[in-house]
Amino acid sequence: MDKIRDIKKYISTVEKYNSFFKQHYYHSIIDLNLIKLEYILQYGILSKKLIELNKLPSIYTHSSYDFDSKNGDMFVSLSEYTDNCQFNALFESFTLHTLTSLSLIINKHIDVSKEGARQTYFDDEIFCFGSIDKSKIEGIMLPEHLSNLMIKEVNCLPNDLSCYTRSYLNKLLRCTEEYFKEQIPSFYIEELKVSYEQFWNIIEEYESPEKWIESAIKIQRKKYGKDLKDVLGEISQYLWSLKYGLVNPKYLDIIQRINQQNLPIYEIKEKCLKKIN
Repeated sequence: MDKIRDIKKYISTVEKYNSFFKQHYYHSIIDLNLIKLEYILQYGILSKKLIELNKLPSIYTHSSYDFDSKNGDMFVSLSEYTDNCQFNALFESFTLHTLTSLSLIINKHIDVSKEGARQTYFDDEIFCFGSIDKSKIEGIMLPEHLSNLMIKEVNCLPNDLSCYTRSYLNKLLRCTEEYFKEQIPSFYIEELKVSYEQFWNIIEEYESPEKWIESAIKIQRKKYGKDLKDVLGEISQYLWSLKYGLVNPKYLDIIQRINQQNLPIYEIKEKCLKKIN
């Protein structure tokens, strides 16, 4: 299940709660990985260099060159909602990420700059140098199309070709096993290997594979009944269910258990902004 890019259903909610959205900055976890959420709530939002210095697991962050990130090694990227918002997913990080992803609500009393290590193409993107202390995280927010999905339905693999390489997937699996302190059952690993080969056999037929990930995934699902993201989703479902003793946990179920700090959790709905806890 990919992130929903059509955010028209949420525009009226954002406009209705205009003052709330303007009060904060937002940092989106665009790969929707809940392991990353837990680390952020424990350590704050750290730039890549600080993550390395603190010897935190690499799953805590993505590479500064993954997902077309503009963070650089020493910057944390944030979105800001203003009255100038056009709800244009091509030019606004609030529209593209905050309204489609799992996001952290950040206190505005921090030092920010319009420029990070590289110039951003998002009109509303700003940067904090170094890190954002966990005390500045004031809540968790997600759109309703994510909250009630089962874990296995949530796609934690962005449409970036670098995330479909053997090295990236091996790192993802290794970090996942380290976090859960559980070995992934061998039948899942074998299924993932088969699915990986299926995916690359499909995508190598394209002249510009970077542009055709979604298409290749759809073809794989249609041809084989399951795609690479589906297999990863089932692995994630198995591990989170085991960790918390839940049957078919939903995305919001796990967020609530990770939220040991009892931060407010907000759900962006079609007609309202709902506080969950």
